[in-house]
Amino acid sequence: MIWHLIWILLLTACLISGFLIYRNPRFIGSSRSTEENISIIIPARNEAHNLPALLDSIHMQTYKNWEVIIADDGSTDGTRRVGEASGATVVDVPEDEWRGKSHACHHAARHARYGILIFMDADTAFTDANSLARIRRQYHLQEDRGVLSIQPFHQTVRFYETFSAIFNIVTITGMNIFSAFGERMQTSTVFGPFLMTNRRDYASTGGHMNAKETLIEGMGIYRGYHDMDLPITLYMGHGVLQFRMYPEGLYSVVKGWQKHIASGAENTEASVMSLIMLWLSGTIIAPVYLMTTAIWHIDTLLLPSAFYIVYALQFMWMGRKVIHLPWYNHILYPLYSLFFFHVYARSFIQTHITKKVEWKDRKIDLKKRK
Repeated sequence: MIWHLIWILLLTACLISGFLIYRNPRFIGSSRSTEENISIIIPARNEAHNLPALLDSIHMQTYKNWEVIIADDGSTDGTRRVGEASGATVVDVPEDEWRGKSHACHHAARHARYGILIFMDADTAFTDANSLARIRRQYHLQEDRGVLSIQPFHQTVRFYETFSAIFNIVTITGMNIFSAFGERMQTSTVFGPFLMTNRRDYASTGGHMNAKETLIEGMGIYRGYHDMDLPITLYMGHGVLQFRMYPEGLYSVVKGWQKHIASGAENTEASVMSLIMLWLSGTIIAPVYLMTTAIWHIDTLLLPSAFYIVYALQFMWMGRKVIHLPWYNHILYPLYSLFFFHVYARSFIQTHITKKVEWKDRKIDLKKRK
């Protein structure tokens, strides 16, 4: 029937696009490194609830030559107490017109004693005892130059946290370089949760100073290193680095992703973005095909059911390296997709119409940013 042929061709194209955008994942290797001193810098604003997991994961590392510097950015909770109890150096971030995470990182870097710098978000943590050694070795393989950036694996605990699934997939695929086009394309940003660089390159590029006027700090940092023709490498964090994002409730998931998802999408290559949108369309087309067939052609329900399941399997294949989902949650991909489009629409409105973003009790006026 022509009815089924149209759906089959459309969904086949959507499935192929999913394989193309996720064809070239990169992970940190398993080799271990010689130990050299590292300064680990953690920007923190009211992060007393997140810091223990990160600090414990640092202390459990087999790689021991490090110092920890926590940049306390006006916290009103126990951030300083938690940091000092772990043996970290806690520095206060001074008040300035330039505010936020980038300012905290820039200020704390001045207090670092060592030549290798790591910037880690407070909600990240190393996955096992050899994570830091493996990451250090990977940076050594690029001759200890430029910047190495990692997107952590997303650990989830409560059901509403799994609604970040498609955002994690889009974040990875939207970097261009993890697609089937591979090295033929460049990215335009780095991952913000984890950066490794050296003091010399950080100073010569301007480091976080380049993010002073950007909503997503990774874009500014990328420009600084790219303009100096320094190596920029990006990896997925499965097996070495993880985080737990927005655990406070579903509304925190909405607020967290809407602040930057529309801006980030604008930096994806048009060809890759077209494939991403085609794949996302399939997450809606597959259930619509199943439902309309159930209503009008119920005697031929086997084929749309098969496509729905195949899409769920592809969703599982794409998601398993970026976010923890119970196996049965993958069948809910249309629900996750609708949530994604809802948040993206909110993000688009605040980015391009109201031009105001609120995050961690601070309001950001995008009219003043590039």
